[in-house]
Amino acid sequence: MLPKKQPRQGQILLSILIAIAVFAILVNALFTLIAASFDLVSLNKTRITARHLAQEKMELVRNLSYEDVGTVGGIPDGIIEPEEMVRRNDLNYTIKTDISYIDDPFNGVGADTDYKRVRIEVSWEGLAASRKNPVIMISDIALGTLEDVEGGNLIIQVFDANGDPVPQAQVTIVANEVNPPVNLTVNTDSNGRVVRPGASPCVECYQITVTKTDYSTDRTYATSEVANPIKPHMSVFLDQVTRVSFAIDRTGNLAISSFDSRENNFAALGNVSFRLHGNKIIGTDASAQPVYKYDETLTTDSGGVRNLSNMEWDVYQILMPTPTTYDISGISPPPPINLGPGGSQETEFSINAYTTHSFFITIKSPSLNPIASASAHLFDGGGFDQTKETGISGNPDYGQVLFSGLSEDTYTLEATASGYLDFSGDFDVSGGTTADLVLTPQ
Repeated sequence: MLPKKQPRQGQILLSILIAIAVFAILVNALFTLIAASFDLVSLNKTRITARHLAQEKMELVRNLSYEDVGTVGGIPDGIIEPEEMVRRNDLNYTIKTDISYIDDPFNGVGADTDYKRVRIEVSWEGLAASRKNPVIMISDIALGTLEDVEGGNLIIQVFDANGDPVPQAQVTIVANEVNPPVNLTVNTDSNGRVVRPGASPCVECYQITVTKTDYSTDRTYATSEVANPIKPHMSVFLDQVTRVSFAIDRTGNLAISSFDSRENNFAALGNVSFRLHGNKIIGTDASAQPVYKYDETLTTDSGGVRNLSNMEWDVYQILMPTPTTYDISGISPPPPINLGPGGSQETEFSINAYTTHSFFITIKSPSLNPIASASAHLFDGGGFDQTKETGISGNPDYGQVLFSGLSEDTYTLEATASGYLDFSGDFDVSGGTTADLVLTPQ
């Protein structure tokens, strides 16, 4: 006799299979969305750095004498390299500069060279999209003339982070060494310019400060403030044009939180001192070391939070002050902190007890996303042999791992992660050593 069929059990089995299929589709979509989000964040960080590099190069060109505005071996000839390689935040950037004469049709087309046009293009390796969409800035540089004016001609140009003119920026010009002394505050015109013919000649005496409501501030510096300022107080010479440019933009906010170590479950930890500095430099000191525009030692409050407002757009780094009682064991999102104009950024870091020699490792994918639960095996062949895993998403040490209590020595690091080729390499550890490791997909 045949057994009776169980239609209800069959329906349950079919429902379970359908539910599993739907769940798998949702999980796949979720992971795809997370991966796309990290790719977008990485691309935005990289583009902000590229924009800073383009702005720095453009400011350098604008502050040259008109005769020097040109590329080496180019037409017009000048002192700017046509192509440079710069490494920032573990990426290689290529800066290409093209400068050409322009014949403005406004005064008739002919053989005139009315002004020079500067085109700066910054591209980078590691993200394929950069080759299709590099950062480009274009600016025109004119010679300027003096007509029946005694003294020199002071021209001030104000730009934002994208290289666009900033109208109605407040420009303060102070020169106490000339007679009569100068103490003037004016606003830029619709083209972001202030032009002052008839300025009294003097050498490095015009102190210029530029700002705007809810914007950052840019200014010149005395050698008493910075031994070798990039933008010293301006000089004005008889019957000559002095040009200087400044970059300001909307300020943003940073929220920085401090936590205990992984071993202590990342408990919120208050009253932790840390050093925060940006990438922008205003010059070098007497030892030729960079002087950062923003470089402060700060402390989180009793709840482990430090909120910073009116922060200039920049690429920031969190470090431990010197001397210190802590080592950083994680920073999330992974450094650097990219703050765009008018943006807001939340960052958290965890700490371990300080040791003289340590090795802080960040393991990333080629798109610079952190890799969770990657195995890091560190050994020296002389007794030290330790294996740890990088932190998981949601923790301050996401994709990172710290080895403490090391000796000043050469260590071998073996790193493995699912879906990636194994890595092995030697590293010299001395003091607080850091390394960013990019694994190759299988």
